[in-house]
Amino acid sequence: KKERGCDQNDSNNIRDHQLPIVALVCNLSPSSSYSSSRTNNDAILSHSEVETLLHEFGHGLHSLLSRTPFQHLSGTRAAMDFVETPSHLFEHFSRDPAFLSRVLARHYITGVPLSERRARQLVAGARDFRGVDVMTQIVHSRFDQALFGDRPCTPSLGGVTSTEMFARLHREAGIPHAEGTHWHSRFGHLVTYGAGYYGYLYAQMFAADVWMSCLEGRWNGTNRGDGGLREGGMKIWKEMLIHGGAKDPMEMLKGVLGREPSVDPFFRDFEE
Repeated sequence: KKERGCDQNDSNNIRDHQLPIVALVCNLSPSSSYSSSRTNNDAILSHSEVETLLHEFGHGLHSLLSRTPFQHLSGTRAAMDFVETPSHLFEHFSRDPAFLSRVLARHYITGVPLSERRARQLVAGARDFRGVDVMTQIVHSRFDQALFGDRPCTPSLGGVTSTEMFARLHREAGIPHAEGTHWHSRFGHLVTYGAGYYGYLYAQMFAADVWMSCLEGRWNGTNRGDGGLREGGMKIWKEMLIHGGAKDPMEMLKGVLGREPSVDPFFRDFEE
């Protein structure tokens, strides 16, 4: 549930600000290595679940830290091809070896942190099928356009069925598809995005650029206390998150980056 913050009048007084209320309601699985020797009920998250949690946490912070004149423009009520930028930005923390080994990942019994070498191996393994993941997102984006575009794929208008279209797009992209299945029938984002699902992949490009420019490499012992990390975080807040959807996305991105966005950081993931 998200109740977004906004100013109740033109005053800068905090008492005139409607404070946001944000709750992340998560369905997280216990680890398959569950041990009867555990003395508490803490959840043990897989790396994928950590990535998902940080993604949703990014949405939560977007709503929590925005401060706009109008409630309907605060937080995640932003342009559809930009709104996923904060969530994808926070996913990068789950793929940063220094953050994993020094801040996040510890053994659930001994408390021993994950070594940076193993953290790097974990991150490298997650990148193994990055190309397939991106191509799958392209298939989903094209399918979204096929459903909600100018010429929707529906037999009533002389087109093919959604199942046939979904299979055809997979074949065109070289992505495996199980014939006789209809996975897209459970793809909830098709309804909520409505021809805007391309923004999910589009925002990954912005997030990669912001991460590289403002946050990457600021978790080591020499930089953590010198203001570099805080400076980057404050810039993201003051130039982007605080505006919600009340400012043009490109202007926010240029405010954070000091330039127009670049695709290079996004494609760097394919090279490492």
